[in-house]
Amino acid sequence: MNPDLRALYTELLRAHGPQGWWWPGEAPFEIAVGAILVQRSRWEQADVAVTALRARGLLEAAALAATPEEEVRELVRAAGFPSQKPRRLRALAAWWAERAPQVPGLTDAELRSELRGVDGVGEETADAISLYCFGRPAFLCDEYARRALAERGHAVPRSYTAFARWIAPSLEEAAFTVAELAELHGLIVEEGKAAALARSRPAVQGRAPSGLRPSSRAPRAAAARPPAAR
Repeated sequence: MNPDLRALYTELLRAHGPQGWWWPGEAPFEIAVGAILVQRSRWEQADVAVTALRARGLLEAAALAATPEEEVRELVRAAGFPSQKPRRLRALAAWWAERAPQVPGLTDAELRSELRGVDGVGEETADAISLYCFGRPAFLCDEYARRALAERGHAVPRSYTAFARWIAPSLEEAAFTVAELAELHGLIVEEGKAAALARSRPAVQGRAPSGLRPSSRAPRAAAARPPAAR
């Protein structure tokens, strides 16, 4: 039996309240930069790198694409993987500077395909950017979502692609708006964080677990789904 995602949304909203990920007015390119920087890193580390880029005026796509990789590397070192992330950021920036103005003319599938062609943008990151930067419907089939559904008795496929195919009928039935999809992901992450914190308390006397933030960027006060480098 496929999951009732509308019921899950209602349950999590009652339990955790609105999460409000990526409030109106936050620059879409900054969100996308955060989605790259947070891969296999904690959000706190990625946020240091975002702040450094902002201070240098490099949260504008054309400016970042034109900046030498060595300079970008020094600015984002806090986010880890210094041989990968600067290159990926510049690739994303180059794509964004050239293609973002044409995105309104792309279908959802075409946009996702183009994003997947950018170095460092895997399935999860492409879905995060599609949803939170361009307002396209997407469901992030990440570990938080997998655990949330598995804990409710569902046999969730292991691969991202298989998970996406499996969940598609439930998404169609739920008929979420883009805003609801964005909120649902935030709620799923919040539940996962709360569960991780509860598990950690006996062992570490209440210290929060270390790996808390998204494949993509969440509100500054909360952690999220670090997209693995997919």
